[in-house]
Amino acid sequence: MNFWRELWYDGTPKPEQKASQFETVLQRLVAAQEGTLGASVTPDNCMQSPTVHAIVTAISRRLSVTPVHVYKKGMKDGMETKEKQPNHSVAKLLQRPNAWQTKLDFWQDAASAFVRHGCFYAYKGRGTTGPIRELIPLPPAGVKVSQDENYNVTFRVGQTGGNTREYTPDKIFHARGPARDFLKGDSPVADVADTIALEILAEQFGVTFFKNGAVPLLVFNHEPGSAGFRTVEEETQFVKDFQQAFTGNKKHKGMLLPKGMDKPFAIEIAHDKAQFLETRQYQRTVIAGAFGIPPHLVGDLTQSHYNNVEQQSQDFVLNVVMPVAQAFEAAMERDLLTDRDRNSGIIIRFNLDAILRADFKSRQEGLRMQREMGVINANEWREKEGMNPREGGDEYYEQGPSGQNMNMGNDDETTEPDDSA
Repeated sequence: MNFWRELWYDGTPKPEQKASQFETVLQRLVAAQEGTLGASVTPDNCMQSPTVHAIVTAISRRLSVTPVHVYKKGMKDGMETKEKQPNHSVAKLLQRPNAWQTKLDFWQDAASAFVRHGCFYAYKGRGTTGPIRELIPLPPAGVKVSQDENYNVTFRVGQTGGNTREYTPDKIFHARGPARDFLKGDSPVADVADTIALEILAEQFGVTFFKNGAVPLLVFNHEPGSAGFRTVEEETQFVKDFQQAFTGNKKHKGMLLPKGMDKPFAIEIAHDKAQFLETRQYQRTVIAGAFGIPPHLVGDLTQSHYNNVEQQSQDFVLNVVMPVAQAFEAAMERDLLTDRDRNSGIIIRFNLDAILRADFKSRQEGLRMQREMGVINANEWREKEGMNPREGGDEYYEQGPSGQNMNMGNDDETTEPDDSA
């Protein structure tokens, strides 16, 4: 009661005066709590923000369904080739990273940690001899990275019970984004914590408002000549009893006011004037921009229409998912391959074509152009469409001097034998 008195009381205010002052309540609440709430936002609890949740989900799901292959580079006729190596030990490792995660689970969790924390760690489990047997994810918040005066890097990993174990880089798989300390990777959540906190606060404001049944603020006055409440305790108890009796699903009940209490008047809550909706939309746009996400992927369709949503989705893959994929590719080649592998031309690549696929008609037209120009053969076309090869499908069309396909027959130009000869 004292809180509202501090906000509203100005002697004998009129209802319309109080209503106009309510337009800034949300901003005052935000200003009062933004700093403290921002300090409590971390990469582990930031998913309370609907925008951050949408961003992490969009990136992690797309990366998790992207095939990752081990290739061996070579040369043929003076041109570079790339051949899959499905039997390579790292290829088998990536198909089953550990005993409890599928490859889909592993990459979904890895991408989520990477986006929220700016880095991802996994312990490289080995057998007594031989290659890496499993990748055990480590909570990024429990890993401390340090570097001594000789530039040797050490990973200190928190264990259950408060103990810490130290690992050298050869024991840890570490993928990271940009890092101001050149070591760990900067968390975008930590960098824009106040912005995320403001969205969470606006969300909580809306929950509280509608939990109260979306009833307007009621202001009670004493009748002229009334002595009012005798003590502060009586006043406090009246407010408490009223809230318990008439808020939430108890609204619209009959009301009996104490003697000397005038009927209440309502202060309507105009969310448009309070800029409640504008605040939520603005925070969503700002957070999406901080992560480099097209606004339509976080539910902001104000600048989207049918013609540009597909282009925005492709831009998202190229400008957001691809840098994350390349960060993991570089880390895998450094931490999972041996020197012998690297020297022999072994590389690891995500196949982003799987999530860059256009609509069926556009895709087939592009493949037909490549087929007619001799770039791909029928079996390569079928492979891109997920079909098995067919007999005779390894032949390529050859272009003649005029650009015509030399081995494409034309039934209209065939001639019949001359019987008069």
